[in-house]
Amino acid sequence: MKCTIIGGGGFLGSHLCEHLIEQGHRVNVFESPKARYLEMIKSLGAEIFLGDFLNPTDLKSGITNCDVLFHLVSTTDPKKSNDDPAYDIQSNLVGSVNLLSEIVKKSIGKIIFASSGGTVYGIPQETPIKENHETNPISSYGITKLAIEKYLALFERLYSQDYTVLRIANAYGERQPVHGSQGVIGAFLEKAIEKQQVEIWGEGNQIRDFVYAKDITTAMEKAMTYTGEQRVLNIGSGEGHSINDILRTIETVIHASLAVKYLPARQFDVPVNVLDSSAAMKNLNWQPVTRLPEGIERSYRWMLIHS
Repeated sequence: MKCTIIGGGGFLGSHLCEHLIEQGHRVNVFESPKARYLEMIKSLGAEIFLGDFLNPTDLKSGITNCDVLFHLVSTTDPKKSNDDPAYDIQSNLVGSVNLLSEIVKKSIGKIIFASSGGTVYGIPQETPIKENHETNPISSYGITKLAIEKYLALFERLYSQDYTVLRIANAYGERQPVHGSQGVIGAFLEKAIEKQQVEIWGEGNQIRDFVYAKDITTAMEKAMTYTGEQRVLNIGSGEGHSINDILRTIETVIHASLAVKYLPARQFDVPVNVLDSSAAMKNLNWQPVTRLPEGIERSYRWMLIHS
């Protein structure tokens, strides 16, 4: 199939690009010139279109006809989105609606949107969290992701635009960014390699669902041919691990103890988030296969070479 990835030069996008090309798909990537892995994905055989996601003219020229388009772009994270909600709305929501309008004009077959299973639900009433759980985000980031989901449903109603939403848990793996308020595993591993102090927000008891990047890309590929009625699917490991658990697992992998500094808790962090991904397992014939220690060790080995 012919695929377009919006944001294919970043952490998750580069993994998706690599996986799709390995599976024999043709891949075009629309990406910012500043994206970190442009040369890598170009060497794999992807066709690159450079531009600004927020510029409708760039989108018009950079998006070509394809069977499936993957929307992976996000200009903020939970902390940054709460610091400047107006920018979050303007860049992510308005940018995504402009993208949807262009998709309809070019009669692209299907859009697969990478939403956030970690933020759209807010503080859960029960875990693991099913897709029909109430959505009460406590960050602008989560609100914007949810709004994009709603616009996808609107465009399906107005223009019969096919789509699937994947609500992804906490992604980790090789090439993960090590700065910012997301990506705790990558950030901890960098501190370990640099022999620096690890900072943990709160007491480290927050429980998260960590899912390996290559398992996510497998789900994304399977979603390309998915034709079922359920439009929204959780993509996670189904296992909860506290931040302190992550710290101990990393110490086991690197055979060393880490210095830790505990900081005040952040308002946008929910106490627990573990996804029920049974619908994706059934509808996509998918399941995560990489256990946390194995995924962390792979990430660590990659960072030792590339840091």
